[in-house]
Amino acid sequence: MKQKIITALTKDVGLKILAFIFAFLLWLVVVNIDDPTQTRTFTSVVTVTNGDVLKSAGKLYEIKDGINTVSFRVTAKRSIIEKLSPSDFSAVADMNNLENEERIPVTIAAKSYANYITISSKQNYLYVVLEDEKTQRFVVSAQTTGTVEEGLAVDTVTSSPTVLTVTGPEDVVSTISSVVATANISGVTSNFTESVIPKFYTERGDEVDAKELTLSVSTISVSVSFLNTKAVDVVVKTSGTLPEGLTLDSIKTDPSSVMIIGETSALNDVTSVTIPESVINLSDVTGSFITTVDISSYLPTGVTLADSSSAKVTITVLMAGETSSTLDVTAENIEFRNVPEGMSVALNSSDVKVNVFGSEAELDALKTKGVKGYVDCSGIAVGESQNAVLQFENIEGVTIQNTSVTVNVTEDDSKTSHATEDN
Repeated sequence: MKQKIITALTKDVGLKILAFIFAFLLWLVVVNIDDPTQTRTFTSVVTVTNGDVLKSAGKLYEIKDGINTVSFRVTAKRSIIEKLSPSDFSAVADMNNLENEERIPVTIAAKSYANYITISSKQNYLYVVLEDEKTQRFVVSAQTTGTVEEGLAVDTVTSSPTVLTVTGPEDVVSTISSVVATANISGVTSNFTESVIPKFYTERGDEVDAKELTLSVSTISVSVSFLNTKAVDVVVKTSGTLPEGLTLDSIKTDPSSVMIIGETSALNDVTSVTIPESVINLSDVTGSFITTVDISSYLPTGVTLADSSSAKVTITVLMAGETSSTLDVTAENIEFRNVPEGMSVALNSSDVKVNVFGSEAELDALKTKGVKGYVDCSGIAVGESQNAVLQFENIEGVTIQNTSVTVNVTEDDSKTSHATEDN
């Protein structure tokens, strides 16, 4: 029996080996037909490491043209490659390997099936642009936007921190002129603090893109406090008595009322802002006139103006039967008298607006005439933008109020040269 088995195994050995080889090859063919080798292209986002190498050298980098991906070819069995996605690969650019200050070699590695796949040996690069780094400190300007609620006025607007440190590309940081943190006050009725993202502006007021900037803090706390407001009339008191022949018609102010702010207890005690009698002494009046007064010093303690521009109040004093108007006097109609020898005087504008008073008929007639005035230059010195008084001759039935003008006084070279020639 044993001999029969041995004989059967050893009989036709060559044919049996050929059959085995044929079966193995057939198996390979079947396997490759069913699970063939394939090559696909994948694209992955590049991760940059050791970026602090540049930072320590005072440099920053920007990915050229914003392209931070690389594509590569992977070869593997179909059963493997169909399971792969870009997330199965890592693409790393080490800043230590920066070449020619413009490109970094990218290392591609498989996170899955590393032993069953082949990654193309072609070298990929991440291209970068190097920039100088700059750090600068800016004072934060705290502001508000929106509409304040009726009966309230903004008292103070502060920021925390008050100084912001900004780091970024030198060509970006150098364009920053101001840093602004703005809180919205619309609909707010009590003191509040809001965290806001600061904005950066150039000297021309254009906003600077902050995406490349690193800030010492990402948000600024803006605190806004309010005070109550109250509208009160402006009242004018007078002293003295009008000269004989003059009758007072009215005294009006512009504005006639102002908005004041303060604590409720202080506002309750204020019914008006009074211009004291020392400002207008009727005994010195020769006719209708207009004057401007700063009422800031006449405000009660604990009260301020809601709008500082309303501090200047114009007072119009009219005599009976008169009205007021304005008239343009051209530079050609202004004479300079008593000009010191060797000097030249000129008005620094083409015309001057003056206040005139009289009946409506007289003022209408005056507008058709060429009103002339003069400036007494006695004692004037050389210099630009000097104040002088423009005066007018009396016109029957009309009062033209003297006014302040600005003149430029220079040395008259023509007169100096003539004097030299005469000598």
